[in-house]
Amino acid sequence: MVWFALAANADWPRLVITPKGADLDTPGAQSLKYFTEYPLLRDESGDFCYLCKPEERLARAKEEKSRADLKLVGRIGRFSAYDIFYYFGDDQEPAWKSIVVQTRPNSYQEIYHDQPSEGQPNPSFLVHASKEPLLCVVDNVYRWDAQEECFWFAVDGVVRIDFTPIWKAAQKAAPAGRRVWECGLKAKTTFENMTLPVGIRYEENSRCCDKGVVNVRFKLDHGRVIVINAKFDPDASYDW
Repeated sequence: MVWFALAANADWPRLVITPKGADLDTPGAQSLKYFTEYPLLRDESGDFCYLCKPEERLARAKEEKSRADLKLVGRIGRFSAYDIFYYFGDDQEPAWKSIVVQTRPNSYQEIYHDQPSEGQPNPSFLVHASKEPLLCVVDNVYRWDAQEECFWFAVDGVVRIDFTPIWKAAQKAAPAGRRVWECGLKAKTTFENMTLPVGIRYEENSRCCDKGVVNVRFKLDHGRVIVINAKFDPDASYDW
């Protein structure tokens, strides 16, 4: 899984995830119709009709059976955030997902686009970090891993929260010869007390599983993670 840091300045960056990797860009605002009318045109992998001319690509997208389902996630300040789930053929489960934020009438900024290589997208949700609302998502991208992201909203843009300071603080507090599990944000519970439990694993193993948990206390400053302390609890069990 590829992770990218983002400086805490207001902007409308977009995180794009496909089977070919992950990237950040700033595509700009679009109408709602742009995202929902012909879902296959929203392919970010480059695989759909990749040798086609633009008019041929549009014609193919019109021919294919697909639909987009718009779901309100919630409102943060003057913004409204929506999930768009994309369905193809006769599938009853969504294949792709976008998160778009309405900034003005019929003006939407896409901040997250997921075409998972395994699993399927899930609904986004709102949580509160102290009194600050955040938009978070836990999408099943891999058999073990989940793509977990949270976004903090400024008055004129969004900041993708970079949790790297937490993983670094947890690693410093971990026992010698062990590595921390740099996943498992667990946003629905972590932000209740602003403490993230971080699991411990063996160096030679990709995931599992030593006993003990590093509890990292932190706060947010305009979408920037500031670690308060990190303490290793050798008797705690991590919820893998």
